[in-house]
Amino acid sequence: MHLFEQFIWQDHLWMAVSVTSASVVLVSSLADRRRHNRVRFDDVGFMPWTAITVFSVLATVLSAALAIKGV
Repeated sequence: MHLFEQFIWQDHLWMAVSVTSASVVLVSSLADRRRHNRVRFDDVGFMPWTAITVFSVLATVLSAALAIKGV
């Protein structure tokens, strides 16, 4: 990778992390909503969708703040 390409990639790293974690927030929120609206209460599943949503929101906010700051 050339030095210029590496500089450009480092400049947009936090924005890419922010967009990726925001998409995880969207998917996990939809999955958690689907889990809450299930018909059969015995089908509980094994994914902690609420915790995944909370941690990905935290990652989104932190990476967006770092992207705006320009670290």
